[in-house]
Amino acid sequence: MKTNLELYKIFYYVAKNGNITQAANELMVSQPAVSKSIKALESDLNTTLFNRNNNGVSLNNAGELLYEKIKQAMDLIISAEEDLTSLNNMEKGTINIGAGNTIMQRYLMPYIKEFHELYPNINVIVHTVVTEELIKRAQIGLVDIVFTHLPNNIPDNFDTIKIKKLHDILVTNKETNKRINKKDLETLPLILLPFKASNRKNFNKFCNTNNIIIHPLMEIGNDLIIEDCAQNGLGVGLVVKEYVQNKLDNKELFELKTTFNIEEKDLVCLIEHTRLNNIIIKNFIKLLK
Repeated sequence: MKTNLELYKIFYYVAKNGNITQAANELMVSQPAVSKSIKALESDLNTTLFNRNNNGVSLNNAGELLYEKIKQAMDLIISAEEDLTSLNNMEKGTINIGAGNTIMQRYLMPYIKEFHELYPNINVIVHTVVTEELIKRAQIGLVDIVFTHLPNNIPDNFDTIKIKKLHDILVTNKETNKRINKKDLETLPLILLPFKASNRKNFNKFCNTNNIIIHPLMEIGNDLIIEDCAQNGLGVGLVVKEYVQNKLDNKELFELKTTFNIEEKDLVCLIEHTRLNNIIIKNFIKLLK
């Protein structure tokens, strides 16, 4: 295209106002500059676009034909600019947040509540499935930000932002001074999350590294229910210490003393590279920090 797009913009405002002076005022440029631009456009197109009269200008047949197309384009551009302004002011938009049930219930909900109070016009959509599925959804644009535990398998096209350190512990409903060793894990009535849960993967890795073969008594897909089971004496629950600290302080649960420590892990959020500059995501991360 040989014609400067700015000439079409000036043509749009002159045609819309039917007056060069009014168009110049709206564009905040001089009247001679507008007249010169219209002449340049007509020269590029090798046709006249306006009929000149004492009251201003009016479109001729060629001008009407051009204006019909240019108006559609300008309306879209103006609409896009307004949408971006609203987005930057956090007046509209959507954020898709993905996390497992445990992270959602134990960590994210207060922040989602605060975010909604700060930006009530931003639509928050929550996805609660396993991390592998969340990453797949993020790769095709259905999820904007994924919360999970590390270590985990993270694709190269994601940025990882560390939120906080977490520690897995074993809990029961009775206090005991006995310390268990690694091999004792093979005989304990363990209550664990399902095999694909990120919290379970960390524990499996620990067991594999230490040649421990576990035989879980129960596998339950909700961390809160694991706590309840342990609290009711049904077995030994594997939980995150930071998530049950209140129950430990109130002696509703007791940490099982061990001669070893399960490897600590990081709570992180994952953002696909192309979404790093999204203003809504940036504001949500800022809230977390």
